[in-house]
Amino acid sequence: MRDVHDDRGSPTRDRATLLSYGMAVAFGFAVAALGPAMPLLRDDLGISRTTGGLHFTALATGAVIAGFVVARATRLWGRRRIFWLGGIGVASGCVLIAVGWTPAVTLPGALLVGAAGSAALVSSQAMLSDRHPQHRPIVLTEINTAMSTGSVLPALLIGGMVGIGLGWRPAFVAPMACVVALALGFRTETFPDALNAGTTERDAQLPGAYWLYWAAFIPAVGAEWSIGAWGADYLVDVAGTSEGTAAFLMTAFFGAMLGGRLAGGRIAQSVAPYPLLGGATAIALVGVLIFWGSTAPLPVVVGLLIVGLGASMQFPMIMSLAIGAAPRRPDAAAARVSIAAGSSVIVAPLTLGAVADQTTIRAAFSL
Repeated sequence: MRDVHDDRGSPTRDRATLLSYGMAVAFGFAVAALGPAMPLLRDDLGISRTTGGLHFTALATGAVIAGFVVARATRLWGRRRIFWLGGIGVASGCVLIAVGWTPAVTLPGALLVGAAGSAALVSSQAMLSDRHPQHRPIVLTEINTAMSTGSVLPALLIGGMVGIGLGWRPAFVAPMACVVALALGFRTETFPDALNAGTTERDAQLPGAYWLYWAAFIPAVGAEWSIGAWGADYLVDVAGTSEGTAAFLMTAFFGAMLGGRLAGGRIAQSVAPYPLLGGATAIALVGVLIFWGSTAPLPVVVGLLIVGLGASMQFPMIMSLAIGAAPRRPDAAAARVSIAAGSSVIVAPLTLGAVADQTTIRAAFSL
């Protein structure tokens, strides 16, 4: 397919592209909401950090499941059906979390959010890669920017709702409202299927270079999710803020992720993925050291801000390189990424929470 672009060479955001960005906002909200809500959720359910961490494990397990099945399901049902089923699943999972008063309800909700949201995201990323092959780093950065836009909102919404006495639960209804709005506005929109749907099994092998990029997702995603999941607890236990204030202050991290991707989308138009990835990683490391080395609220927030800026470009740049290494199989390449990212999330936040239960949250962050 010829790249969809304007006369200046930048990608055109057609309706299918905007639809994928809108669903990414809903998914970004859903996966990010558990972090700011975690101290409050643990209080409501009377659970430990280890049990609380199982919610992030459930999210990640859902992503791994999607990674194994979504490529085959897409060949059977098409990208459009997988995309909308994913949106319905995200909305339904968030409702389960909102109404659940026991982990027996909230954990399946998190699992459903992870599986359904990852399926929708895989379909979106593969479609964008097919539709904009010459601008892949830009559109993949933009869809991750859309996810970051969604991820900023829970900290603001939960912090504000707690402040006025409504609690954290109503915030989890927002993804359902977003999916309903998308369905009303884009319900007749076509969602192009894979360009290489007839690829043979021999052609279907993912090349060795792809698997190098696949492995790079593991440390990048693990660090990002550990901070997003337990940053609020760190602010409460180490920096001494209240739970509502901690949820609000996590806006620094998620807002920096958004800002970094907004800026990164423009930078990616003139800077190649490799140097952009290297610079982003260096910034993220500096932010982690400031965050972990501080005990007062201000430097902890500054550290969250810096690490968010650096981490923001790691996922989209590695994704661009990974799909670029397997251009004949964008659906399979994007799906396998869910396995790497999900596996990392299964291990990292849960391990950090378990270590924090046995020692301290600050000691756990040394991992």
